[in-house]
Amino acid sequence: MREFLTVRNWRLCEVCMLSEIVVMLLKKAKTLSLMLLYKRMISLRPSKPGKPPILPPAKSKRYRVVHVPWQDPEDVREMLWRRHIYMNALKSVRRYYRDRLSGSMLKSDDENFVTGIKNEFRQLLLKNDELNKLQQEKREKEFQAEKEKLKEEIIQLVEQHLNENEEKHAVREQEVLEMIENSKHFVTYENLDEKIEEALESPTDFNYALDLNGNMFKGKPLEKYNKQNLLLIKPVSQETEPLIYSGNVQENSAVVAVKYLKCFELIVLYDNISLQMENVENIGESKLDAWLKLQNKSAENESSIKCLKELCNDVIDKMEENVNSAVEFLKMEETNMDEKTKLKRQQEAIQMKIDGNAAFRDGDFSGALRHYTDALRICPTSFASTRSVLFGNRAACYMKMEKYDEAIKECNWSVECDSNYVKVLRRRASLYEMQESTLEKALDDYKRLYQIDPADNEVARSVTRLSRAVDARNAKMKAQAFDTMKELGNVLLQPFGLSTDDFQCTKRPDGSVNIEMKNRHR
Repeated sequence: MREFLTVRNWRLCEVCMLSEIVVMLLKKAKTLSLMLLYKRMISLRPSKPGKPPILPPAKSKRYRVVHVPWQDPEDVREMLWRRHIYMNALKSVRRYYRDRLSGSMLKSDDENFVTGIKNEFRQLLLKNDELNKLQQEKREKEFQAEKEKLKEEIIQLVEQHLNENEEKHAVREQEVLEMIENSKHFVTYENLDEKIEEALESPTDFNYALDLNGNMFKGKPLEKYNKQNLLLIKPVSQETEPLIYSGNVQENSAVVAVKYLKCFELIVLYDNISLQMENVENIGESKLDAWLKLQNKSAENESSIKCLKELCNDVIDKMEENVNSAVEFLKMEETNMDEKTKLKRQQEAIQMKIDGNAAFRDGDFSGALRHYTDALRICPTSFASTRSVLFGNRAACYMKMEKYDEAIKECNWSVECDSNYVKVLRRRASLYEMQESTLEKALDDYKRLYQIDPADNEVARSVTRLSRAVDARNAKMKAQAFDTMKELGNVLLQPFGLSTDDFQCTKRPDGSVNIEMKNRHR
């Protein structure tokens, strides 16, 4: 029975069964239209079994219009419903015979089929493992090659960095040696007397020279100037140099020279611009002490040495606190610091500045000052603008705390970091304007602001106003200075029966001043 039940016989059986089912359904039809539809379905079968069904229809039938007879909608719905029942029954019959046919397969065939599939799957897994292993080895080789390349690049960068550091260290070492060699010629407490004697006896090697007109010269050969006009050879060191003004002193406002009976010539430098002291009265007292000590002296060199020594000691004792050491320490620390670390420190300093600003707004000026100070400790010196803002904020805190001297110092450091910081220049000018002795500095700051922004009318008015105030103050101080020196000269000349009225001052063609007695030519 299994051998006889081939595919062809099975299809014939299926057709016969379907025909019987259709005939059974059509017997129950009540209208003629269903019978006609059935005949049409029968006629759709190919009449010529020799013609392949894939060929197109004949040309004579290509444009034929098929006339569809009218059918009752109820009959159509009934026919579609019966067709649906027919299709379901046909599917059930096919499923039944398919299951019967598949169940007739031999168990050995099933086992061989399953075993073959399993073996093929195992072969595929083994091949997949081999491919994965080859791919992994390739990736490891590429990774090792990249690692070796990166290692070589790092070694090259380290060697380059070490070579650069060695060159920098060599340059710094040479600079340090030069500084050590130059420091042997500095004026210190130990060799002060010796340097003053050298300057007075043979003024050929000097740091600063001052003539009778008050002009200051620095670093020029002495042969270019008349030695008779050079009044003072002023020795300086690293500690005293920042206190000396590096420009020109105003004529007839800084220097008063007195000649005492040809015994000795004493030069008094009376100018807080060149010395930059905070207390003018203290300067006057120290100079008066020097004059009184010289009253009983007759030796020219000895008296000059004592006077210069008093002046130098006064400068050194009144020297304001220097923070250069802290800045130099930061620069040394940043020498071997990379840019990433510097940027990180700058960001930390900016965050501290923000905290300080919050404390300043809350009125906690001491807390804000601590925040700004901590930020300055870590902020690299290469970020000059950030450090300038921090110094300016410290100055604002000192102003709120009414510590104006400290505020001026902070403004100075801020301007040193950024010379065009307008906000700090205005702040320092207002601080200088509070004291009559520092009106010139306030005027200089306003002039600097006017150079930065000539369109600022307020700054222009401040320049005009301070210029007038400085001129009035200078005239007043000049008169007071001459009166004071006249009284002092009378005290010195009284033991000899003389007074300052017995002397006269004449101006030479070169601008210097000659002091002589009135009865000299009698």
